[in-house]
Amino acid sequence: MTDRLRSAVYSAEDQWSETMNRGGKVDFHGSVIEVPVQRRFGDLGAIETYLSWVTSLPCVVECFGRVAPVGVRARKGQAKAHYEPVEGVIAIPLDTRWAARESVVLHELAHHIVMSRDGNDGPAHGAAFTVAMCALVECALGPESALLLRTSYAGLGLATVMP
Repeated sequence: MTDRLRSAVYSAEDQWSETMNRGGKVDFHGSVIEVPVQRRFGDLGAIETYLSWVTSLPCVVECFGRVAPVGVRARKGQAKAHYEPVEGVIAIPLDTRWAARESVVLHELAHHIVMSRDGNDGPAHGAAFTVAMCALVECALGPESALLLRTSYAGLGLATVMP
């Protein structure tokens, strides 16, 4: 199945992630909101600990139920991180700074949640994915961060709520 939404999702998340790299006060259409600086991870153990923390957050459990365990492995190369649905594993290149950060880990966790729940029935970056990503961001980073992501998605015509 062609994933025609992938480039739009990546574009929206790149914009959002750049803001999260800086954190602090952000002028949002004339209002000032405060966003956290996104975490960066130095090793697989830190990512595993973070994933365990996120999946046990009360609001994540409320949104998605008990999340199936997800593994993490180092990925060779610097091209991209990815989710391996058969194994339930997130592959992160650790030899590059862009990948070992919170926005990338949450993106891959959203794939894990959606595919564990729905299988491969829809586009990988469709509405189920973007809605799950927004919920994860709100739970892990707060409503201000989720507002920025939803706005980035909506600006590119991507779903932020289920139809």
